Amino acid sequence: MIHRQRALYVVVFLAFGFTLVSLRLVQIMLVDHDKYQDLAIENHLRRIELPPRRGTITDASGTTLAQTKIINDVYLDCRRLKDPEETLGKIAQVLDLPVTQLTQNFDPKKGYWLLKKEVDETTVSSLRDLKVPDLIYEEKPIRGYPNGSHASHIIGFLGANGRGASGVERQMDSYLRGIPGELWIEKDVRGREIAAYRRKDQPPINGMSVALTIDLSIQHIVEDGLDKLVQKYQPEGAFVIVMRPRTGEILAMANRPTFDPNQRGNAKPEQMRNRCLTDAFEPGSTFKVVSIAAALNEGIVTLGTQIFCENGQFYYGGYTLHDHEKFGWTSVSDVIAHSINIGTVKIALNLGQERLYPYLNAFGFGRQTGLMPGQSESTGILRPLNKWSKISIARVPIGQGVAATPIQLISAISAIANGGTLMTPRLVKQVNDPEGHLVEMYSPHLVRQVVAPSTARMMSKALTNVVTEGTAQAAAVPGFTVAGKTGTSQKFINGEYSKTKYVASFIGYLPEENPQFVMLVMVDAPNTKQYYGGQVAAPAFAEMSKQIIQCLNLEPQKQEAPGTTTQAKL
Repeated sequence: MIHRQRALYVVVFLAFGFTLVSLRLVQIMLVDHDKYQDLAIENHLRRIELPPRRGTITDASGTTLAQTKIINDVYLDCRRLKDPEETLGKIAQVLDLPVTQLTQNFDPKKGYWLLKKEVDETTVSSLRDLKVPDLIYEEKPIRGYPNGSHASHIIGFLGANGRGASGVERQMDSYLRGIPGELWIEKDVRGREIAAYRRKDQPPINGMSVALTIDLSIQHIVEDGLDKLVQKYQPEGAFVIVMRPRTGEILAMANRPTFDPNQRGNAKPEQMRNRCLTDAFEPGSTFKVVSIAAALNEGIVTLGTQIFCENGQFYYGGYTLHDHEKFGWTSVSDVIAHSINIGTVKIALNLGQERLYPYLNAFGFGRQTGLMPGQSESTGILRPLNKWSKISIARVPIGQGVAATPIQLISAISAIANGGTLMTPRLVKQVNDPEGHLVEMYSPHLVRQVVAPSTARMMSKALTNVVTEGTAQAAAVPGFTVAGKTGTSQKFINGEYSKTKYVASFIGYLPEENPQFVMLVMVDAPNTKQYYGGQVAAPAFAEMSKQIIQCLNLEPQKQEAPGTTTQAKL
């Protein structure tokens, strides 16, 4: 009886145990099936993200400015290698390694064995031709900039996350970066990869290529020209922009100080800033072009109108305005040519601030140009009319009490060269897919008609006098009619105008009758006794223009002297 009870207990216990096990199996196989399937996959499979190749950045003619190279670290799964002696000999030959180095160090118990680091794509292709399934390649993309510091502020660089951090790299990142792929690999019970079963499940989609409006030949000319300026004047900064007035295309843009994006770790923040967009300066006399163009467009004056320039001193609003020479009765054309402050102010006083201000807005001052969205472009400083003081009308027209960026200045003068039409400056020409098919084309964008074509023509003719007989005679280019304007402004530091630091500039274009390019040369605080725009910036303009003419294959044209007519006196 006792034995029967014990046997019953054992049967009941076993039945209960089997029931628990069965219920657990039901839970694992049916209720929690997906969960444990995922754990099994996770234990035996591993997903590796395959980075896409970032698209190239080129200049307008297709010359590479930025590219991504893929290098590989090559490993061998020693445990599964068949016929090691013959296979290692072939591998050593492709990798340019001593055969004995591989054969003597080969150990089938090693598992993964690093054969060589940073192997280029051509070598990897040759290794793949050997069809050795136990070779493992770990890809590493490296972004390179073949031209070093040239155009670095335009191109920009990548951040630590591999995405664009500045310049075109940032602006066009969504096109350039591509779409990652994925690779699933199988592992054995010890968690080691089985190289023979490695397979690609989803290849990456490489990034698109971006072509810029930049002409690399002109960019090199500008970079070399800036180096000469820096060497001669040792300024705090220097900038050059070259632009096509009819399309707004930027042909070149350079800054000093600069940096090499290939060695960005050595660069300081002030070197990496594109100051053509971020820094605003009082423009000085280059701003007179805008003020006088407004008066011409409103019919207040013509180029021949005589202005009494007060013999070099003009008292207005409690302040005395001075000129560099004692000018008396002078034509508007000569006011422009000789950059006469008093003459410009008297023209502006007759125009009035209510009519002047809309022109300042229309020329693009006080707002971003939109050249590189997201690049911290400055709007400059153009105070609302209700915040102008009594003397603002005697200061703003000559470029004081207002601040503009280099890109704003060249855009405004380009409007004069373009028959009074303001264009949006642009750097991107087109985007192509990895196969070279056109994805997007960026066309010229007309912003507005700022002044009438006849006004722009009069102003342009007057600007030739600046070069032939005025303040910018050093900007003359043999065989071409050059139009332009000098600027020399005192730097505003700690609430007052400096008596030792100036910004020297010249903006010009040629040939005047059919402008092919406009160029701004600006030198921030030249460290010499020479600081006038006509002394510092104008000669650099002429030197660089002579070389740019050759790049653009421009034929010399006969120069014409602008004519003027005499009108009423003011």
